[in-house]
Amino acid sequence: MTTVLGINYSNDAAAALVRDGHVLGACQEERFRRTKHYAGFPERAIDWCLADAGLRFDDVDEVAFFWNPGIHAETLHRSSTSRRHHLEFLYNVPNMLCSRWLGGQPVTGLSQELRFEGRKPLRIEYVTHHLAHAASAFYRSNFEESAVLIVDGYGERASATILHAQGTSFRTLLTVDFPHSIGAYYAAFTDYLGFKANSGEGKVMGLASYGRETPLVDEARSLWRLTDTGFELDLSYFSYFLERRERYSPKLVARFGPARRADEPLTERHEDIAYAMQVACEDALVHLGKLAKQLTGSSRLCMAGGVALNVVANTRIRNECGFSECFWQPCASDAGTSLGAALYVAHERGDARVTHPLTDTLGPSFTSAQCGQALARGRIPSKQLSAPWESAARALADGRIIGWFGGRAECGPRALGNRSILADPRRPDMKDVLNARVKFREPFRPFAPSILREACGTFFDDGAELGRSDTESPFMLLVYATRPEHVKTLASVTHVDGGGRVQTVTPEQNPRYYALIEAFGRLTGVPCVVNTSFNIRGEPIVNTPEDALKCFYTTDMDLLYLEDHLVWKDPALAALYG
Repeated sequence: MTTVLGINYSNDAAAALVRDGHVLGACQEERFRRTKHYAGFPERAIDWCLADAGLRFDDVDEVAFFWNPGIHAETLHRSSTSRRHHLEFLYNVPNMLCSRWLGGQPVTGLSQELRFEGRKPLRIEYVTHHLAHAASAFYRSNFEESAVLIVDGYGERASATILHAQGTSFRTLLTVDFPHSIGAYYAAFTDYLGFKANSGEGKVMGLASYGRETPLVDEARSLWRLTDTGFELDLSYFSYFLERRERYSPKLVARFGPARRADEPLTERHEDIAYAMQVACEDALVHLGKLAKQLTGSSRLCMAGGVALNVVANTRIRNECGFSECFWQPCASDAGTSLGAALYVAHERGDARVTHPLTDTLGPSFTSAQCGQALARGRIPSKQLSAPWESAARALADGRIIGWFGGRAECGPRALGNRSILADPRRPDMKDVLNARVKFREPFRPFAPSILREACGTFFDDGAELGRSDTESPFMLLVYATRPEHVKTLASVTHVDGGGRVQTVTPEQNPRYYALIEAFGRLTGVPCVVNTSFNIRGEPIVNTPEDALKCFYTTDMDLLYLEDHLVWKDPALAALYG
């Protein structure tokens, strides 16, 4: 019985625990610290993983880390052999040996063992970053074989990697090295458009939908050269690989115009630039997708890395690259590498593959009693319901905005029905109401539709009419066009580009959430709800009942459902829905 603890930090710190190939739990540190994109050591996430599994740290057989520093030891020869601290021997010794006597051989793995008196050793396996991403996607896909495409800012050296995965083996077929990087390119334009790099990319993607087809598209495309071995960027337009304040160079400003300040109003020019750079990014990703198909010959594709959260690009890859089945890791950012590193090491140590549920709900959960205790501590009036989904459906049909909290928390950045704010998709003004009264964010930001899987094809073009069998979209990582006859029906979840970032829901994946949407459908004829993450701008998704109560009382939500507890602000609503 192998127990592996996976960890990552520096971006989106997280921890995951795997035993015998099964994922026992995974959670981002930000949810405990209440600091979005927390990058420090994930000690609280580790503590939760162990406590939830009923284990102690001594029960862990091995720790899997998301980065392989041995790769840096290959060539980082320092002429000085002096050291500032004795701990530097941990990298100085292999650095000297690799650079002087091993002829530049690539370091494909790194293990470390610390021995103690009276207890078992601490074993740490340092997993190459893109391999951790690849394992997080491939093993969770349940595919026996597939092409794997990893795209992010960079990992050790690589910014994009194509692999072929079979069983429990991975074969790397192509890599593109930093500073040529799609993720870094997107972050540079995020910075240029006045948003925070490595955080605001989703905002830029939403803004891009408002842009137009202008000559700027060709300008953005001209920054790229797509090749048989990947792509190259014209690096003279960027400075993200230098010690500079901005990630873009004066040359990019000269070509695209002045950069936007964070406090400056958005204009049509900004929208058109966002659109242009998004299209150029999509072109590069589709090119990599086609290379993955060509190099592997596989009919299946798995994707991970932060760029795999770009839903518009994912949709083009699905439609244009020739794969019959695609899987996008829902926790695609570096947070997911803790899970991938643990799964990789578990299977390297001989654990057999297991079937994983098609879900991202791997984090903390709270019982009805624990929710009741939180309410009692705050002396908050509430009522327990036998069927909270029926009450919630009636409230949504009446135009109420509700908080929906129950089950295990989502691990990735998308709320999938366990830590969600929900509303009626039929109201044309609901998007603006949610952005202004609840989320406190920019008005151009879209909201996602959660819909019963069996009804998706009625309301959205999911590709079934073209013969596609992979019409499920459980993680909000694809865009489906809203059918023309339902654009008004789904007014608040149809984005300006005519589509929605769809989440399909089945009773197997989330029975409580399915029951709510089904009940809403019976009342309205529309088995679909507006779903957005249970947080406000700048904060992580809520993790605990206390987090949910704080968010509820500091926003203009009408009702809160904490497991089977109904919470209200206006007693009149308690009488209506209690």
